[in-house]
Amino acid sequence: MIAAPGNLAPVQAQAHSPTPKSDFRLNVVLFSGGSGTGTICSALLRQPQLAPTIIINAYDDGHSTGRLRRFIPGMLGPSDVRKNINRMMPRTQERHEALLSLSEHRLPKGFPFDDGMKLVRAAANEADADLPDFFRRQFEVLAVKQARAFRRYFQRFLEYTEAEAIRGNRFDFNDCALGNILFAGCHLNEDRDFNRAVQAFSDFFEIRGKILNVTQGENLFLMARTDDGQIIRGEAELVSLESTSRIRDLFLVDETIYRDVIEPGTGLPPGELDRYIQAGTRTPAINPEAKRAIETADVIIYGPGTQHSSLLPSYLTSGVAEAITANLKADKVFIANIRRDVDIQQEDANELTQKFLRAMSRNKEVPLESTQVVTHFFFQQKNNDEGTHGPSYVPFDESAFEFSLTAVTARDWEVQEGKHAGGYVMQELSRIVQTRLGAALQSSPDMVSIVVPALNEEKTVAETLRRLTAMDFHTFDLGREIIFVDGGSTDKSYEIARNTPGVRTYRLPKKQGRGAALRFGIEKARGDLIIFFPADLEYLEADLYNIVFSMVRNGFKAVFGTRAVKCTDLGAQLKTVYDDRYLPYMVSKYGGILLSTTTLLLYNRYVTDTLTSIKGFDAKFLRSLELKSNGMDLDSEIVAKVCRRREYILEVPVEYTARTKSQGKKSSTLQGLKALWALLYWRFAKSG
Repeated sequence: MIAAPGNLAPVQAQAHSPTPKSDFRLNVVLFSGGSGTGTICSALLRQPQLAPTIIINAYDDGHSTGRLRRFIPGMLGPSDVRKNINRMMPRTQERHEALLSLSEHRLPKGFPFDDGMKLVRAAANEADADLPDFFRRQFEVLAVKQARAFRRYFQRFLEYTEAEAIRGNRFDFNDCALGNILFAGCHLNEDRDFNRAVQAFSDFFEIRGKILNVTQGENLFLMARTDDGQIIRGEAELVSLESTSRIRDLFLVDETIYRDVIEPGTGLPPGELDRYIQAGTRTPAINPEAKRAIETADVIIYGPGTQHSSLLPSYLTSGVAEAITANLKADKVFIANIRRDVDIQQEDANELTQKFLRAMSRNKEVPLESTQVVTHFFFQQKNNDEGTHGPSYVPFDESAFEFSLTAVTARDWEVQEGKHAGGYVMQELSRIVQTRLGAALQSSPDMVSIVVPALNEEKTVAETLRRLTAMDFHTFDLGREIIFVDGGSTDKSYEIARNTPGVRTYRLPKKQGRGAALRFGIEKARGDLIIFFPADLEYLEADLYNIVFSMVRNGFKAVFGTRAVKCTDLGAQLKTVYDDRYLPYMVSKYGGILLSTTTLLLYNRYVTDTLTSIKGFDAKFLRSLELKSNGMDLDSEIVAKVCRRREYILEVPVEYTARTKSQGKKSSTLQGLKALWALLYWRFAKSG
């Protein structure tokens, strides 16, 4: 199915009807790296009906991960293990957050060896007085069992590091993630069995689902060759690749040959280097647990990410293709990258698919048909009606695609900064699963759309958008998009917004009013939640978090940010706005009270701030209101229709700094009268 961009219905905030099977359980295998599948993994974890298994390879060897692999021979890289475990661990209690903070904490750059040993020794020996304040605070809230395991792992790392230091081998603590040290200690504690360490580490963090290393733990090193003959020595070099030449070949090389000859052998002639690579190339065997997970999976997902390091090497494992092709019942979904990455500067969606199939067949060693390993393709296709700025996207040309187009879903999957909207993926998976099994998956909010209307705000729009693009809603498992709608500015407001990275920009053909701009933004919004926010810097963007919290955690469909609660002296604030103009001052001061009182009389609901410019809604509910107004009267229409639906309007206090007329304030007495009339009109109108 080719899905036309912009024509798909948004992800719904309401759950599907309950599945007819009370014991419905879906086994999902996701081939993943460290970060590329983050939003997809989070969406899987929000589904109580899913039993997710994340399969990774552990060939990463950059930064502190690489230093640990050199320091402890035989150990694979812990970085992607740590990242996925941190993503899959529960966060319902303070002890979970404390453990996450400790795992994610990085030691400072240039951190001395002696200071590192002092820290490890204090953690291992329960010498809390010697721990920095940050560590001590986190340790205080860990469960007893967690604290004991934490200290045990640090004790193992301490013993090993002290012994190595005597031999003159000192570990470099510079910029090292504490979770990597913790895993190294766990690895030593598990008799240097990498896969057992992954299991023990997963149990320690109490994760939901499973994380499995794809191999049996062979300590191999990733290498590559580009089309122009350049040899890439290691995963770290590959993910920082500056060459635009395509990567042609991947190699998994034996540790001894890599460490003794290839890694230090920068002066080797190309022919001799090729001979060592050929002699050292190995094909690892599949982890039996990974094999069982693949063979019993209902859905197999090949995730996006750094293709040549995080994903393709996993498929080179002996037994992976065999297990996938043997599973005849599973839906098998290939999710292509949205944006180009360092290792795919030239490839399009068709070439990514070809590289995937080549790796899956282990360079044609295993004969297979594409339909045996992929039943569905998810490709990115951008909307043409929005202004975008930033890195190029991986193109998909259906005329050049060499496989069945009936298996393709092409749409705008992006939630922000090249990340997939996990809810969109779940929406498509639900459709696929329901078609095959007759059982639907539940849905949950996945993205918040912030609609920013503007009219001649060139002085403030850049700072407003800068603040909004810096916002992160991952605490709520939400992505975000920013939709800027220019209502017919005659200044440079639109041009400034259009050149702001991460902002979708639109311009109305003529000046139509704030309400028209908001209604257009609602039409273009892809999120499950929609928030209104002005471009004039009168409101504080941090207050959006409370609005989102109230919708996501407490289920409110309409949340207003009221200015009336935090204002200690309304009269003084309004005098600043209107100077000595008495009539506008009186109209503004008592006009808001009149609107609130009218709402109470007409709708039996007292709303303290009907005209606030910061509001949040469930997207499906907001669209169901079928809004008509073009000006400030839209606010009154919303209040009226929400009240007529007998839905509760939650008001939360927000900060507000009013502008003066000379600074660009645009509200007027006439607009206030229109807002009052709208309350009266929509009370007795037949529709709405």
